Amino acid sequence: MSEMLSKSDFDLPVPAGFAERVRRGVRRRRRLRVFAVVGCVLLGLAGISVAAWPEPRRAPVESAAPAVGDVAGFRIGYAPPGLRLDPRVSSSVHAVTENLLVNDGSEPGPGQASAVVTMRILVKANGGNSLFITVLQPLQTTPRADRATITRWLSTWSTIGMEQVGGEFAVPTGTARLMRGQTTDGPKHQVLITTADGTVIDVGGNTELTAAELTSVAAGLTRG
Repeated sequence: MSEMLSKSDFDLPVPAGFAERVRRGVRRRRRLRVFAVVGCVLLGLAGISVAAWPEPRRAPVESAAPAVGDVAGFRIGYAPPGLRLDPRVSSSVHAVTENLLVNDGSEPGPGQASAVVTMRILVKANGGNSLFITVLQPLQTTPRADRATITRWLSTWSTIGMEQVGGEFAVPTGTARLMRGQTTDGPKHQVLITTADGTVIDVGGNTELTAAELTSVAAGLTRG
């Protein structure tokens, strides 16, 4: 019985090439283990590199500057350095005749063309008047003076004694013209804006204000 159960009875024939295939399998598994180790090392190094890489700098978010104030439905977005907006608002209704705003304290009569005139003043720290923004809005029309005619009369009245410097240019509220006049204190400038609906805006002041400052104020006006 012992001979029948000897190990020689369980010896199986080994096919040709079997041993070579086993050796190739062993080499392949060794290579896979090496690749796995190298891959883990590379992933670890990549993680360190990413962690050490500085975050891209984000541009600061700039908030819009608050408006200086408003006048007759328009926002005043810029004031020259050293000037502040006077809290008082002047608003009144005036008769308008050909190329003239009637400013004698009288009320417009029946059937007279008229306009609403609103003014805000920017003053120096000592309270001295320096810059004014006047909004002239056609109000009452007549058979002889429609809105466009009143706008033209207001523009002519606002620029009496002034001459235009250069061509027209666009601003957020409409079309602007830089004007220049001569006073006893020297030359002074003014920016006159005409909006699409016929409103006239006069940005002016004393002789200390430069054309660039007045133009910046005009460019900072927007619809409220």
